[in-house]
Amino acid sequence: MKRLKMLWHIMQVTGFTRFALSFVTFVFGSGGVLFLVEPAITNYGDGLWYAFVTSTTVGYGDLLAVTLIGRITSVFLTIYGLIFFGCLSAVIFNYYTNLNKERGEDK
Repeated sequence: MKRLKMLWHIMQVTGFTRFALSFVTFVFGSGGVLFLVEPAITNYGDGLWYAFVTSTTVGYGDLLAVTLIGRITSVFLTIYGLIFFGCLSAVIFNYYTNLNKERGEDK
């Protein structure tokens, strides 16, 4: 729990919370879009699962997008996920680098 509080603090200090909220909103919205357009996705939970797995670039392959809108949504989910998790790593690294500089530990 302490680590989650620290992560939340870092996100607030760096202003990353807005980007994180936009990412989560996009994943939930994409789950709905995929539920509406994909024949293999029969409920919102499956659409959300597919959106999450695609955005994290895991891609289990248990569900596939076959429509044009579903595939385009999948591409955007993948790109957005790569950018989001890359930026999250950079924000955390930058925060600790600056913290070490302020403490004088980075010599």
